[in-house]
Amino acid sequence: MKNQKPHRKFFPVFPVAIVLALLSLALVLLPSPLRSVEANSTYFDLSTGNLTLNLTSGTTNLITSNDNWTAVSSVEGYCGDGLTSTFGVDPQTVLTAEFPSSALPSSSDTCIAANKGNPSAYNAGGLAEFDSGTYLAFGFQGNVQSRAPYMVFYVNTTGRSNIRIAFDVTDIDGGSNNAVSQFAVQYRVGESGNFTNLPAGYIADATDPNVAGRVTSVNILLPPAINNQPQVQIRIITTDAAAPDGTSSPDEWLGVNNLRIGNFGTTAASVSVSGRVLTPGGRGIARASITMWDDQGNARNSISNPFGFYSFDDVPAGRTYIFTIASRRYIFNQPSQVLNVDNAYDSLNFFTSSK
Repeated sequence: MKNQKPHRKFFPVFPVAIVLALLSLALVLLPSPLRSVEANSTYFDLSTGNLTLNLTSGTTNLITSNDNWTAVSSVEGYCGDGLTSTFGVDPQTVLTAEFPSSALPSSSDTCIAANKGNPSAYNAGGLAEFDSGTYLAFGFQGNVQSRAPYMVFYVNTTGRSNIRIAFDVTDIDGGSNNAVSQFAVQYRVGESGNFTNLPAGYIADATDPNVAGRVTSVNILLPPAINNQPQVQIRIITTDAAAPDGTSSPDEWLGVNNLRIGNFGTTAASVSVSGRVLTPGGRGIARASITMWDDQGNARNSISNPFGFYSFDDVPAGRTYIFTIASRRYIFNQPSQVLNVDNAYDSLNFFTSSK
């Protein structure tokens, strides 16, 4: 009997390059996390109460480090680098999403500068937490690097209806910048597709030139489409602004604070107050700024359209209001008017001086 050679097992030998390529493919196919550790996209259950975002002297340092939103429930901010490519774009028309789902955007990480003070001395753009100084707010400022800064709020409206969003937009920049600072509110149901603009949330210009302090309050009812939905995203957004003459200009900082999303409203019946801004000859004046002050010192702002029309909706009836007007080009023969609002009023008109 012949001696048998021991049985040997042979394993195929692959070139090193092929092995490395296979390993790389395996890593790509592994499931990736939905969010980086710097983000917070948990959907807030509105059946437990209202989602709020407030910066006060007792809630400073919510943003502990740059671009880190983990301490802020159900909200993220982004610089909007790729949403538009130029300045002076109406944010109401910027409806695409940087990210198609709840996955981290491929071209833009979360964005915010932490623990800033004087907005007039800080011009980096994007988003910033101003948690010291005169104005406490989450700041928005567009520029070449941050064409459309925005914040997204994640809410679960299951079992809920009549959802509102309310917040204040404050001109927090008293420096030399002078821009037409627009602001918009948008929403989408689910985590794909474009956002839908909400015209009632639009602010044509939330700033005054070279002076801070103007407050524009937004309080709007969200559409029935968001009712009883497990995933709703609400976006507030600005864009890289233009100067009043339409040229490129350094943006002013807009500050957002006192935000809430949920079931709330006015305690009294609400009506609308509207009118026109006119020359003595009856021609409409565009872009005049009308401010409505209530008896507690709260202010809301409206900008006249190209035909001079303006309006305030959801005005609580049974109260007295002061309406003032300002324009960069005109003076008015009666720049302030007092109105007792019991019912809807549609003829609160302002006329420019004939001089």
